[in-house]
Amino acid sequence: MSSEKKMVCLRSSDDKAFKVSEEVISAASMMTKGMIAKAPKSTGATTTTTLPIPNVTATTLSRVLDYIKKHSADIQPDDYNFCAPGDEQPLARFNDDFIDVDNDTLIDLVHAAEYLNIQKLFDLTCKAVADKLKGWTIDEIRKTFGIVNDYTKEEEEEEEVRRENSWAFE
Repeated sequence: MSSEKKMVCLRSSDDKAFKVSEEVISAASMMTKGMIAKAPKSTGATTTTTLPIPNVTATTLSRVLDYIKKHSADIQPDDYNFCAPGDEQPLARFNDDFIDVDNDTLIDLVHAAEYLNIQKLFDLTCKAVADKLKGWTIDEIRKTFGIVNDYTKEEEEEEEVRRENSWAFE
């Protein structure tokens, strides 16, 4: 058996290709693991399986792959030499830097994590969104994220929702 790692090619929505280890991406993403399992197996000459990732741009996919690389089981302690001496939580520091992005990038990362079914990344990015929204009013959230209020004034739907979920507005 060959000692070479099998590689797959991930093709982003804007047609950029990223060659990654099949083992690493399968361990990180349940969606790609399923796609790889369903892909026809090559015989003879090595061919790289290409997986279309239509819901994720190259910029976002590149960031997701950086996250996967840092969280891969293959990481050596030397991979974190960018951390301050004595830093005992290099992944926590990496995660903090990773989510310290503008709102649009953060939302793109949430969508990518959900689409690719990368649970730890999804949890991290959703928590970051929730942390950003702490203390914001509903109107501030709607304005920032372009959310249209589709409740009608006449039917008092919004007030009814507020009464039913009063705990969320405390």
